[in-house]
Amino acid sequence: MSETLNVKKRKSTGTRASNRLRSEGRCPAVLYGHNEASVSLSLAYDELSATLRHGAKVVELAGDEKGQALVQDLQWDTFGRYVLHADLLRIAADERVHVEIAVEAKGEAPGEKEGGVLTWVNHSVEIEVTPAAIPEKLHIDLAEVNLGDTVTADAVIDLPSGAKLLTPPERVLLNCVTPKVDEEPEGAEAVAGSAEPELVGKKTEDDGSGGDE
Repeated sequence: MSETLNVKKRKSTGTRASNRLRSEGRCPAVLYGHNEASVSLSLAYDELSATLRHGAKVVELAGDEKGQALVQDLQWDTFGRYVLHADLLRIAADERVHVEIAVEAKGEAPGEKEGGVLTWVNHSVEIEVTPAAIPEKLHIDLAEVNLGDTVTADAVIDLPSGAKLLTPPERVLLNCVTPKVDEEPEGAEAVAGSAEPELVGKKTEDDGSGGDE
């Protein structure tokens, strides 16, 4: 089921107008695609946040625009806390779209029991799929990942029926490697042990403490 975004057409654009929208709890956006003119819109932040939290890629538009759209691109603030601008791409139910999907690991890797550590190189893959079949996430199985093994994009186990993997199949997603151990510099212990501790209150020969009482 698609998430619904209630959209309003923007009467004015530019930095000042966009900042005013954000102060009102709405996010500037643009809708484009299908050889139609681009439309400047605004979205309610709470609805957009819910959509992103649920991992939805396709949304149902209501309000000043109707139909389905793909959340194509998001511009975040410097600290990645909130969305400054959203790009929406018009789509039809029967067309195929290109989307980037997050990849997660399932199970426990035997390599971890051997002392290995899993290190992610890429957390997502791009696929071509119909809007109705877009998955929230994809997965790789760790059951046969041993120490020193590499997991590539073609190891995704739950690609939707009819979907096409666009990411090169040999692209590395994850490695199971031996953790690095920080070695203490040679001779460090000897150097540390050679220093004499300073005795608190020790008098020096020339500190003048031998004067008259």
